Amino acid sequence: MFEELLPWKPDEETLPYDTLVERSDGYSGSDIRLVCKEAAMQPLRRLMRVLENSLEEVPEHELPKVGPITPSDIETALKNTRPSAHLHAHRYEKFNADYGSQILE
Repeated sequence: MFEELLPWKPDEETLPYDTLVERSDGYSGSDIRLVCKEAAMQPLRRLMRVLENSLEEVPEHELPKVGPITPSDIETALKNTRPSAHLHAHRYEKFNADYGSQILE
């Protein structure tokens, strides 16, 4: 999912996909999508800070480009996004106990 949602481009810094997989243990697919969205917003937030701190209006043709997603952006996203699947674990365990397959001996 990370490679699909945060594709690497040859001219950008390599993203730590292996680390992402390790650090997202317990995250649902929805949580992973949220981490990727949060990481993708970080370059835009950096750009907005630059524009907000500018004392003069920046002409449209001089606007800086939104930068690439960096490993630091991913780190920030992981810190700001917590797994939600554990919140519903009791429901899944009860469902499995009531309706799940059981091995009969």
